[in-house]
Amino acid sequence: MEFDINQKEFPSERHKAIWYSGVLVLPEELSLSDKVKELLDAEMVESCRQLRLFVLHLLRAMYENTTCNIEPWQIFSFWLNVMGNLPEQEAYDFIDVTSSMRSKTFAANIKDTYAHLHADTGIELVLREDRTGFVSTLYPKMFRAMKAMQQYVRQKRERATLENSSQLCDFRKIAPGYRYDKTEQRLHMREIEDRIPLIVAGDASASAMEFVSFLRSQKIKLKWTGIQNSYSQTGQVHMGQGLIYIGLGDRYMQGRNDGWLVCVPLENIANYRDALIHEELLGFVVNHIYICTAATQADACNGGEGKYGCLRGVDMDVLGKHVNYACRLRNKKRIAIYVHDPDETAINQIKRLLALEMAAS
Repeated sequence: MEFDINQKEFPSERHKAIWYSGVLVLPEELSLSDKVKELLDAEMVESCRQLRLFVLHLLRAMYENTTCNIEPWQIFSFWLNVMGNLPEQEAYDFIDVTSSMRSKTFAANIKDTYAHLHADTGIELVLREDRTGFVSTLYPKMFRAMKAMQQYVRQKRERATLENSSQLCDFRKIAPGYRYDKTEQRLHMREIEDRIPLIVAGDASASAMEFVSFLRSQKIKLKWTGIQNSYSQTGQVHMGQGLIYIGLGDRYMQGRNDGWLVCVPLENIANYRDALIHEELLGFVVNHIYICTAATQADACNGGEGKYGCLRGVDMDVLGKHVNYACRLRNKKRIAIYVHDPDETAINQIKRLLALEMAAS
């Protein structure tokens, strides 16, 4: 039930999304290493092992039957809500959801929505006169570990997305007194070099890898932002912060789902104006400022006019060049360029802009 990390071809984007979430599940030798097993009781170790198999089995069932229109994060969000409301003693072979959900309508909806997925993975919805709950015929001991993982997720206020600790099956998080070895990856698949081959295809993948290697040679360390497949020099989620941002398969920029994106905020652009003009880089900067258009997706602007929501476009001057309707969310009060799938020429120009920006800071 392991997902092939080297898979390249997919019947659809939905299949790829399900596959990708399966790839992120930690390997057993990491999530249940000897050190982790020493810190957990035998019953919890077995529960963790069964939970991991259930997660992989569930994702495989979703991959093989995509007629059920449920995204991976939705079904795990469901389990997060169920387990988060259960007393500790109920997280064993039977989950009594009557006390937390208190609704036969809820039970009916779950049966209809997740029926074939639960049937394939051994989950059975049990309706009794006084109790409504779940049992698992294939992984009967998984619920204790699931409860412990969901408690951790809620304690740390992690989002119910594809990349929280529960779906990753990072059982190190629930091992009392666990400490990471210096040689051990703190989180699986968090380095950008690990993710590029999974998301960016062909020549673009090679270009992205080369560019990241260049950044490391310049002592520019990229940190995972904690959301999507996004990396920045500061680890900030919102683009336009820090020295550089890279998005892989970035769906929030111009509605694209593939390729890669480089963003470079030019905080000190006024200090190297002459160099830009002399090296004919000013046109490159102006042409790659993110422009707000009527076609921009609503979710591309974080959904409305909240703290990080859409502020709509604004006219701005870039060293004497006038730009209409520049996106204020992406560019804020400073200039920032956004380059999709940069070719060799664009990458060289980005490298030069980084050098100028760092020298002027």
